[in-house]
Amino acid sequence: MNHESAFDFRSAGTGVVFQDKPLATLSPWLAKSRAAAAANANAMQFVLVTPSSTAVSLPLGFMLSEPGCQWLATTADGTFFDGFTGRVHHWDGTAFQPLDEIGEDFLLTPALPGGLVHVRAETVHPASHSTRIGGFTEQLFIELTGAAPTGWGVAEPVSEPWDETAVTAHCFDLAPETAFLAVVGHARVGTAAPAIAVVTVERSAVGVHESVELLVESPEPLDAAALDSFSTRMHRIHASTAVLGHAIAFSGLARPARFTGVSVPACAVFGPESLRDYGANAARAAAGPRARLIGVAPAQSLAVQYQQEPDGGRHPLEEWAALCARLAGEPGLADELE
Repeated sequence: MNHESAFDFRSAGTGVVFQDKPLATLSPWLAKSRAAAAANANAMQFVLVTPSSTAVSLPLGFMLSEPGCQWLATTADGTFFDGFTGRVHHWDGTAFQPLDEIGEDFLLTPALPGGLVHVRAETVHPASHSTRIGGFTEQLFIELTGAAPTGWGVAEPVSEPWDETAVTAHCFDLAPETAFLAVVGHARVGTAAPAIAVVTVERSAVGVHESVELLVESPEPLDAAALDSFSTRMHRIHASTAVLGHAIAFSGLARPARFTGVSVPACAVFGPESLRDYGANAARAAAGPRARLIGVAPAQSLAVQYQQEPDGGRHPLEEWAALCARLAGEPGLADELE
């Protein structure tokens, strides 16, 4: 693929692709277009332009949130605004430039806001040929949908049936480059939207990181028992960190070009690696009365549940951010968030 054929329109520093459909996904064409922009000697900005009524899938949204990428939604009057932030942009002949205003369409309330569970979790594997990739992801799907994933791939729709051996081989073949996977599974019982995740696998000085962002449809927030079950499984599968939150206003499990807010943490788990410097008992004390330790010292995890109903205290997002900063040894930031 040459740079000219990769885009619907391009300037010296910007490559633009148009998608006019209700749901935009990470198709092989979009993945190749993004790669063509990144391979350009001047690192072109890749821009996806859609109608303001279009929603983007989790894998495509993940790609568009990377540096060098942008999602612009356009309205009937020709206004362009960022699909994630709502900020209006104008075309100056070479590139899209931000303006100091928010698009009106971005602030429209979705007609049928859907509820979902949003999970971000990570484990660190040993840097060894015997390491298996994908088991951590599989356990997340089992916990939240009751079944293992059904398929995986590097674009949408996914092309491969779920197979931990094949996933491991793919990631090792790419190493030391970062591997990106789209993973799909069954819908949670009582819901319609199949679960979807993005998985990144990358090497570092400490090992191989398997990081997962997972969306599962859930009309109602998970109850305390379900959150306890999630936390216990995260400890058992050696999560270094995990946070489960609730969110609304998505279209199924796709992000609309609308203000959706952020997912509100319902529970968080910090594995033994995250507690090593701070100390497990000190971390439990810092986390407050809704925290508990799981496991036996020295391999304990800290699990915290957050108050979901307003009670006049701090927002769960502030509580979680302050605890993360404290455990990471950033007292200045932690105190600022207190």
